[in-house]
Amino acid sequence: MFFSSKIVVGIDIGASSIKLAEIEFSSKGAILENFAVIPSPLQSINNGEITDTLLVADSIRTCFKENGFRYKNVCIGLSGTAVIIKKIGIPKVDPKKLSEQIKYEATQYLPFDISQVTLGHHLLSFTNNPENIEVLVVAAQNEFILNYLSSINQAGLKCAVLDVSSLALANIFELNNGRTAEPVALFNFGSNITNFLVLLRGEVIFSRDIPVGGFHFTNEISKNMGVTFEEAEALKIAQGSSSEVPEETRTFMNMALDYVTEEIRNSIDFYTATAQGHLISKAYYTGGASLTSGLIDHLTETLKLPFEIFNPYLKIKSGNRKITQSYLKQISPFISIACGLGLRQSDDK
Repeated sequence: MFFSSKIVVGIDIGASSIKLAEIEFSSKGAILENFAVIPSPLQSINNGEITDTLLVADSIRTCFKENGFRYKNVCIGLSGTAVIIKKIGIPKVDPKKLSEQIKYEATQYLPFDISQVTLGHHLLSFTNNPENIEVLVVAAQNEFILNYLSSINQAGLKCAVLDVSSLALANIFELNNGRTAEPVALFNFGSNITNFLVLLRGEVIFSRDIPVGGFHFTNEISKNMGVTFEEAEALKIAQGSSSEVPEETRTFMNMALDYVTEEIRNSIDFYTATAQGHLISKAYYTGGASLTSGLIDHLTETLKLPFEIFNPYLKIKSGNRKITQSYLKQISPFISIACGLGLRQSDDK
């Protein structure tokens, strides 16, 4: 079992909801000891950026108290337009000069001033060019990071690990499914952002946060039908059930569906153009917006790519009587990134 001092609570901060997961390890494997999901405070998060740290902090503090989370160390995941993940190839250099070389190379690719970002990197285990080193570079704007840290500190917690949401998704995928011999895509369809990454032999070889999600369907209905956002959300959900809805609802859903699909296609095309022959063989999906009526079927048909629902419970079991099998099924689309963050330890770097 992990030393209790190393356990972290994974916190997935999204535009529509905040998810928290507490995982321990025993001889039986990964045990989900606690989980909670709460609505995000209105207009406090925009494209992954926390715009009101106090509101977010209050929500997290209340959730911790009401749901009995035991550990104060947390791992948070960053996502959105202020976070860039890019695979680059650099000439082999003296290990002592590697960080300096990566910083120099990253400057040429990043849309940010290098002095205003925090850089991290991971050396990939394989390369198509023996003269090069393949590196996954992660960059996030400092102001963006500080807002996350401020929310956690104001909630009375300690950020022990700062992660990236898409890498947390890769983490839980590998735990459950192992390493893949062929490139597979993972999609986490959120409210405002869809995390898209490609895994090969246990390595993330591509990652991009696409600024589309469930919000776009609701917004299309709201603006075209002249109804409130809440009413549009209800119509969107009803469209996927047997409930009767106005006929034009499907028209505006389809408009959003075409837009979201095109954005995802563009990201896949961009990956393919730089993939050096590592073509995607299969896609797994999760996330609350993946429940949107017609989305997965439309993607499968349009992109000619087989999509399979991601099961986060192949190697994670419930250790709490309140987390029943029916509840696990209910939260399955929402839990993956929070669990991926919760799998980390406080001394991870």
